[in-house]
Amino acid sequence: MNARTRERCAERLLSEPGLQHDEAQTALAATFSVTAMESPAARLDEASLALFGAAGFELREQARALADVLTNQLCLSPERRDHRALLIDHALGSRSAHPLQIAVIGHELGRRAGLSTFVGAYGGQPWTVVCAEARMALVGPASAAGKPSAAEVRCRCPHQVAFSVLRAIGRAAPPDAAKRAERLLRSVPVRPC
Repeated sequence: MNARTRERCAERLLSEPGLQHDEAQTALAATFSVTAMESPAARLDEASLALFGAAGFELREQARALADVLTNQLCLSPERRDHRALLIDHALGSRSAHPLQIAVIGHELGRRAGLSTFVGAYGGQPWTVVCAEARMALVGPASAAGKPSAAEVRCRCPHQVAFSVLRAIGRAAPPDAAKRAERLLRSVPVRPC
């Protein structure tokens, strides 16, 4: 499949209403990575096995277990300077991930293991949010000041995350990739899911 065909496939997928985070990020990786990982989903499936059974834990323990998988099993470290860290295959392969990609990976790991999670934003930072019984815990590469209320944490749907990734790639990537990012931005719905 050539680059333009991969881009068209990504355009189609990114415009779909039922888009999932892992689907969006895999499509972006296939569009922008020179040597895209065959299947980031298989790597996420494998990593999530360590979390099976964690859904029965208390909220803080769920969050700790998820943070442990992100930092000790996948060894993800935050990277904001390299635009490739915005791509899931690069993040999983190199272990350098943009905080937004860490939030997506955390959500996908939790979702696969039966945890109630979503990608959220709080204090201008991306987080994996773990929920249980009207309470929440934030998991991410930064530390949250205080205890955020549910009203302060904003859910970020797959379209919003893809839009943010594409904008960041458009600003930081080489000209050819920046042009592809600009074209793909037009296919992402403006309204959140």
